[in-house]
Amino acid sequence: NDLNNDFECVYGNCIASMTFKVFDRWGELVFESTAKNNCWDGSFRGKPLSTGVYVYSLQAELTNGEAIDKKGNINLIK
Repeated sequence: NDLNNDFECVYGNCIASMTFKVFDRWGELVFESTAKNNCWDGSFRGKPLSTGVYVYSLQAELTNGEAIDKKGNINLIK
């Protein structure tokens, strides 16, 4: 809540469509978005999540037709 890195967003003018998901360490889906301007704020069902490592998955199609499939970790620090 210091306005530095408070949100995890997907940016890019070249994204035609996308699905961005965030999972907790047990594999439960805590966030999903298909809109670039919809960012994850580290909460689930309106409540702040605990500090820890979360897994993200991004599937996107770019405006040139290229498919993107990325996965990685997000460290949630408070």
